[in-house]
Amino acid sequence: MIDIFPAEGEFLAPDQVVITFDRGIPVAIDGETVSVAEARRMLSARGEAQRIDRGAACAALERRPGRGCARLTDTVSGEVRLVLYDGRITVA
Repeated sequence: MIDIFPAEGEFLAPDQVVITFDRGIPVAIDGETVSVAEARRMLSARGEAQRIDRGAACAALERRPGRGCARLTDTVSGEVRLVLYDGRITVA
């Protein structure tokens, strides 16, 4: 496994993440096929490396109305690009 955490005094560059959805369900992260659980783990780890609260990066995967990418509807397929950087998540 690659060490995603910077050494003390170093800073990470912004991390762009591409989440692919199929009918509202995340099926890939950066082109790599994943389960929903794997997507949550990957986003959590990458977000934590950018000083983002452990659950905040995973909020993009929430399927409740009005939350995360579920705002689109459960039938939407496609990609969502997020930038994780310095404690913030931005839709690119």
